[in-house]
Amino acid sequence: MARSIRSIKWLLYGLYAVAGAAALLMAAPAGLDLLGLSIDQLTFLPARILALPWSLILLLYDDGAVTALAILGVGYILNLGVGMVLVRAE
Repeated sequence: MARSIRSIKWLLYGLYAVAGAAALLMAAPAGLDLLGLSIDQLTFLPARILALPWSLILLLYDDGAVTALAILGVGYILNLGVGMVLVRAE
């Protein structure tokens, strides 16, 4: 039972990592080209959701798309770090 819970935790962590990477790709024009999407589908919403709570500052402070992408990237990496700590905890 403990082994299956451990594997489920790693599976969920991996899915979060892949979803976050795809969300950050959807927030950049070069990433949209890599995903095969048009520039009209550029959106920050998935990245904002996956970078919560760090992305809440974007509701108060808007300094452009580059700053938003940087904040979302840093927030996502922080969430990956917290997730790694939680997954590795016994």
